[in-house]
Amino acid sequence: MAQVLKQEVRARIEDAALRCFAEHGYPGTSIVTIATHAGVAPGNVYRYFRSKRLVFDAVVPADLPARHDRLLDTRIAALAAGSRYGEPADELLDFWLEHRLAVAVLLDRAEGTRFADYPAGFVQRLVAHALRDLDRPPSPEQHAVLELVFDNTRRALAHILRSARDPGHGRALVTGFWSYQLPGLDGLMAFLRQDSR
Repeated sequence: MAQVLKQEVRARIEDAALRCFAEHGYPGTSIVTIATHAGVAPGNVYRYFRSKRLVFDAVVPADLPARHDRLLDTRIAALAAGSRYGEPADELLDFWLEHRLAVAVLLDRAEGTRFADYPAGFVQRLVAHALRDLDRPPSPEQHAVLELVFDNTRRALAHILRSARDPGHGRALVTGFWSYQLPGLDGLMAFLRQDSR
């Protein structure tokens, strides 16, 4: 029987770990769970990674948040300039699809990791962008609505990225979500502008 190459085993472990982290989060994932999903013995995981933290670091890179934030900011700037689709949308969507499970972890399963504050920071980043479009500070109720809307956005994106079967399916889900979300945000922002007068 041909032996599996070591790089293939490592890739299976990393793939299984990323799926487990995306589904169950860092605290809900163990080395045993990763090994089971990878089809290897737990001791074999430890041959490649000395700890669960090192597995996580291998599958959710340290620079992922900064890269995501840059693309997100560019996408939002394009939206503010009236461009719904085009290069900024495509770049962000391609990034999401290329790193779909790692981004899902970042957005919704980061507890217990160095990225634990990212989900709340993502929501506040979107709120801050929305506030720039208002003539004056929102009321506490308006601010709470923005936080609720963008927290739901965060959860929806994470769910879409976790559940996409393949890049084509993920692209269809995200573009469908955008077709619903963007008109809703337009309506909300128009209401907030009118209500703040």
